[in-house]
Amino acid sequence: MLTVTAAADDPLEIDADLLVVPVFKGGIEGPGTAAVLAALGMPALPVTPDFRGDIGQHLVLAAPGLRVAAVVLVGLGRMDATDAERLRRAAGVAARAAAGVERVATTLAQVHAGASAVQAVAEGFALGAYGDRRFKGNDDGEASRLRSVVVLGPSGLLEEARAALARAAVYARATILARDLVNLPPGHKRPPALAAAVRDAVGGACEVTVKDEHDLAREGFGGLLAVGRGSTAPPRLVELRYRPPNPLGSVVLVGKGITFDSGGLSLKRGTAMATMKSDMAGAAVVAAVCSALADLGIRLEVTGLLAVAENLPGADAQRPDDVVRIHGGTTVEVRNTDAEGRLVLADALHYGAALRPDAMVDVATLTGSAVTAVGQLAAAAMGNDDELLDALEDAADVAGESLWPLPLWPDLERLLDTPVADMNNTGEGAGGGAIIAGLFLRRFVGDVAWAHLDIAGPAFLPDKLAGHYLPAGGTGFGVRTLLAWLERRAE
Repeated sequence: MLTVTAAADDPLEIDADLLVVPVFKGGIEGPGTAAVLAALGMPALPVTPDFRGDIGQHLVLAAPGLRVAAVVLVGLGRMDATDAERLRRAAGVAARAAAGVERVATTLAQVHAGASAVQAVAEGFALGAYGDRRFKGNDDGEASRLRSVVVLGPSGLLEEARAALARAAVYARATILARDLVNLPPGHKRPPALAAAVRDAVGGACEVTVKDEHDLAREGFGGLLAVGRGSTAPPRLVELRYRPPNPLGSVVLVGKGITFDSGGLSLKRGTAMATMKSDMAGAAVVAAVCSALADLGIRLEVTGLLAVAENLPGADAQRPDDVVRIHGGTTVEVRNTDAEGRLVLADALHYGAALRPDAMVDVATLTGSAVTAVGQLAAAAMGNDDELLDALEDAADVAGESLWPLPLWPDLERLLDTPVADMNNTGEGAGGGAIIAGLFLRRFVGDVAWAHLDIAGPAFLPDKLAGHYLPAGGTGFGVRTLLAWLERRAE
């Protein structure tokens, strides 16, 4: 992964391939920019139709006379609106612009004093330089060559900056782990294989227990078993336990891990199946978070539960009108086998609630309705505890990820009623699909403080929405929010 360090060197004397300096909207120079332009013999900032200092814009200048080969001017937008997320995005833009070189230096973090600016810049570069080339047969020149970034700042703040860089490296490494898991082709991460990959990635940081199909049958995980019946690769429940000395509390994180979702017998259209390798993004997020807990020294006992299954229309697949018995005994009439995520989550949530944590959060690519409600760049948040939801929203603001609360309207709960079983799995007929899914999940958490994050939109992005530090494909959305929340909760 990219190495980011801090130094107090003069930007005009730095030994690097590329120097990145900030510009605000309207052509206002940021820290270091005026001195660099003067050294280049440019009396005024070059403003063009394509570069006015807006966020997302950049301009590359040749740098004769400097120790760097080129200078990148990167836009930050309005000076009075600049925050950590804009720095993160600008660094991501710069990382993409610097893909052809190995060494970069930047004055971006000097826009704001303090650790948060340094961390944001480091995260932006590390995440913006990401590319998944594991299945490329030849190097076609598209891979980023960027290997090191030096964040320039005052010498008196170097110790604080280095601590921020260490945290940024942990956050970025965990986010990249989630991206890598999501981007695996579905044939490479069928449930037993995904469980093994998580064990390899997280086993050094957590205790890992994998429940196979025999364990699941013996212990009553009917949702996982029902969803996985159509596949020749049986389901798994992966349990990750992080137990620091003298913990200050306990948290359970639950992730939906559908390694490929065809819809089952309620088959999706072909175009709707095209990105369904991403339907395990919630499980990837939880695994990635758990991988980082020890490095951050978080003093909370954290249990991660990954409900992993493959939803295929095999000869023994569950059928519409089947009745499934969830862990704990609740029966569910299956009206649509494409509403499978809530069945596996119900198992894991009931199991997690029995551990009596102080709080429980599930993360899932659960409903298209969440995308309709809040768009593809934000997650919908629901739950039974306002304080927990507020804390998650605050953490998301710090991480630069967008959560939007949706209400769990009690009047919609009657749609889950059925004369056949304790409840049905769709509540179809009145819209509000994301809310109805949340109401379904709420029945399995008991009195535990709980929040549900529906990341169906931001977990996997198309090319047209990719940019700055967010790639097309798996994004790792939610990893940094949950890490920030856990760090704050443990303070």
